[in-house]
Amino acid sequence: MSGKKTVSMQNLADELGISKVTISKALNGKDGVSDELKKKIFQIADQYGYVLPDYGKRKSRKVGIIMSERFNSGDEGKFYMGMYERIVSELRKYSCSSVMVTPNRTTLNSDLQTLSDKGVFDGLIFLGILDGVVKKRLDRIPIPKVYVDVYDETHKSDSVVTENLYSTYEITDYLITKGHREIGFVGTVGSTTSITDRYLGYVRRLLEQGIKPKDEWNIPDRDEQGRAIRLQLPKELPTAFVCNCDETAFQMVKELKLRGLSVPHDISVVGFDNSIYAELCDPPLTTVAVDIEKIGRIAVRCIRKYMEHPDKKGGEVFRVPGQIVCRNSIKEIR
Repeated sequence: MSGKKTVSMQNLADELGISKVTISKALNGKDGVSDELKKKIFQIADQYGYVLPDYGKRKSRKVGIIMSERFNSGDEGKFYMGMYERIVSELRKYSCSSVMVTPNRTTLNSDLQTLSDKGVFDGLIFLGILDGVVKKRLDRIPIPKVYVDVYDETHKSDSVVTENLYSTYEITDYLITKGHREIGFVGTVGSTTSITDRYLGYVRRLLEQGIKPKDEWNIPDRDEQGRAIRLQLPKELPTAFVCNCDETAFQMVKELKLRGLSVPHDISVVGFDNSIYAELCDPPLTTVAVDIEKIGRIAVRCIRKYMEHPDKKGGEVFRVPGQIVCRNSIKEIR
């Protein structure tokens, strides 16, 4: 089959050795086809330039993906851009187009006008933390919304998040099984819902073991605006630190080295996200991997549901479990 020729559903079916009905279901966003097979169908369709024949007859839905502009660049942006790309890929499977919108206080009025104009967007996906004032005003836009990696505090729309509390509970437990009982936490509690949930998971596991968390071992990593700050290490250190994210863990390892300490020989460090920082760190970090693909699938499933049924009530929270990835930043002590 050549991409220069007109391509039909039957061509795609013949190429993959499946029925034309299966091809039709996948390309039209209907149930009954596995995610793995859908992925193969869309890959071959893209490869050969296939265009759905009924595009002109049906409404093509458009989704606005709302992100903070600080996620467009830098190392923190790599994590969110990866999640953004996954969501866009999932939307394409269901013939939904998407546009990224990065509102701030300066552009808010014009962005609100664009987002609120009837017929411009059929739904909105909020990705990550936004400025509080910006988020509050965007919450009021009366079209279907889904929140990703952040909770909808109004409880009117679905939220899709990593299961932060129990994932951090488990990685704290992993440190305890390695003999650690003096364990600190690195992250500005209250700065984001994710950091707070991760802190609560860490505290819960310690308390269950009869270990009282020490305030001096709770080290902030960002200011009120969410900007990273230098980690201030106490004079007396624990044997291990649970960090709220890999970037913070990366910085912790650097600070410990400046003090002449070795990870993990002198102190163990774990992170969260399984981002590029986990691999760049020396030593590579034990961390919690976030299932970006599953988060993207659930987010798109939710927004499709509410775009098709705008009167349907939302508010459900989908928590996607993380998975511990073991590397070389932990030392077993007895």
